Amino acid sequence: MNRSNGPRGLHGLSSSSEINWSKYKKKKYLHFDKCVDIKNNEHMQAKIQDPTWVASYAFLPSIHFIIEFKKYVTEKTPVGKNVKEKVKKEREIYYAAHKDSYIYKYYGNLLNNAYNNYASENGINDIAVAYRNNKRGKNNIDFAYEVFDFLLQQDQAIVIALDFTSFFDNIDHKTLKQKIKRVLNVEELPKDWYKIYKNITRYSYVEKEDIEEFLLDKYGKKKLKKIRSRLPQLMEPAEFRQFKQGKIKVNEKSYGIPQGSGMSAVCSNVHLIDFDKEVLEWTKDKLPDALYRRYCDDLIIVIPTANATVELLEELTNELMNRIDRYKADGLIIQNKKTELRLYKDQTIFNENMEISALEYLGFVVHKNVINLREKSLFKYYSRAYKKVKTSNRVAYATKRPGPKRKLYDLYTHLGHKYKGYGNFYTYAKNAHNMMGKLPCKSNIKKQTKRHWRKIHKRLDE
Repeated sequence: MNRSNGPRGLHGLSSSSEINWSKYKKKKYLHFDKCVDIKNNEHMQAKIQDPTWVASYAFLPSIHFIIEFKKYVTEKTPVGKNVKEKVKKEREIYYAAHKDSYIYKYYGNLLNNAYNNYASENGINDIAVAYRNNKRGKNNIDFAYEVFDFLLQQDQAIVIALDFTSFFDNIDHKTLKQKIKRVLNVEELPKDWYKIYKNITRYSYVEKEDIEEFLLDKYGKKKLKKIRSRLPQLMEPAEFRQFKQGKIKVNEKSYGIPQGSGMSAVCSNVHLIDFDKEVLEWTKDKLPDALYRRYCDDLIIVIPTANATVELLEELTNELMNRIDRYKADGLIIQNKKTELRLYKDQTIFNENMEISALEYLGFVVHKNVINLREKSLFKYYSRAYKKVKTSNRVAYATKRPGPKRKLYDLYTHLGHKYKGYGNFYTYAKNAHNMMGKLPCKSNIKKQTKRHWRKIHKRLDE
C-alpha cells in the first residue's frame, strides 16, 4: 500500500481544468464565513487541491438545529385492519461553513473516484446506487425500475427489503477509518485526509439558537428582520472569537458522522464495502441470477425460486439476519418497522402471512399489479404547494392585488417542467410514469398528479 499522497497521487487530478467546477454551486446561506463563488475563484480552487494547505486549514464549527416533523405510519391492528398513526420525528441538521463545504465536496469526489475503482475491482460496483458520481443521468426512477422489472419478470421470487436505524448516527469511527485507508490503498492516512477524517468524526458545532440570541442582542428584532438577507456573514472574526467561548460543542463519541456534508455521503458507501461483498456473495450463493441493491441505508434482495413459500422466506431471512448481526458493532442495526418480507408468485405480491400485499422501494409502490408513487411523497408535494398558496393569498389580502404565483407555478405545476433546467415534482412524476409504464404492470402515477392544477387553483380562489 502507499503511505502518502502528493498532488498527483491520491488526488489523481493534475489541474483544476479536470474538475467540473460548475457543480460546486454558490450557496447564499448565512454562516461564520462569507459566501464564496468557487467557480470563478482559481485561487480558492488551487488551495482546495493543495494537500499541505488542507492539512493546516482550520475548519469552522457547523451550525446545528433539529427539525421536528410529523410522519404518518400505517400500523396493522390485531384484527388485521390498517390504521394510519401520526408519529413525531426529529432530524438532526448540521451544515458546514462555505469554504468547509467546498473542501468536503472536493474530497468527497476524490473518495468517490477511489470507491468506484475499488468497487469495480471487488465486484460490488452495481450494489450501491446512492451518492455515486459514476451513475450520472440516473435517479430513483431508474434504480426502482431496475428492481421492479427484475422482480416482475420472474415466475416466483423471495423479496427481502431492510432498512438500517439511524445509519449515519451509528457509523463506527475506527471501522470507517480502516475502510477509507483500504479504498485509498494506503497504510496510513496522509495528513490532509486525516484532517478531513477527524473533522467528520470528531465534528464541532454550534447551536443555531445560540447564534439567534447573539444576533438579536446585536441588532434587535426589528432591525434584524430587515437586514438579515443583506448580512455577508453571521459575525465578524473578532466577534466569533469572543462568541465561541463555551458555545462550541464536539462529538466526543466513537461513532456517528453528520449527515449532509459532501464527504459524509460517500463515507456511507465506503463504510459498507465488506458488508456489501458478504451480502452479495450470500445472495449469489442462493442463486447466481439473484439481485442485491442498496440505496444508502435501504437494501433490497430479490431471489428467484421455483417454489416461493413462507418457510423458504423465513429460512432465508434468518440466514441474512444472522450475517447482518455480525456488523452491529459497526453501527448496522435493522429497523424492524421498515422491514418488508415478500413472496412473488402468480403475478401477485404476498406478505409473510400469504396476504396480498404491496412492495415499496425508493418512493414507488407496487400493489395488485399497479405501480404508484407512495402516498407520503404526494402528501409532501401537496402540503408544500398549499403552503405556497397560503403565502400568495396572504399577500393578495394585504395588498388588495393578485398574490405572487410565479414561484408557485414553477415549483408545483406543469408550467415548471423545465424549472432550473431539470424541472419539479410534476416533471419527476411524469418521467416516472413514462419509465414505469414499460413494466409488465399498470402505472397509475400520471393519474395521481393529473388534478394538481385544479386542486391548487381551488385553494387560490378561496
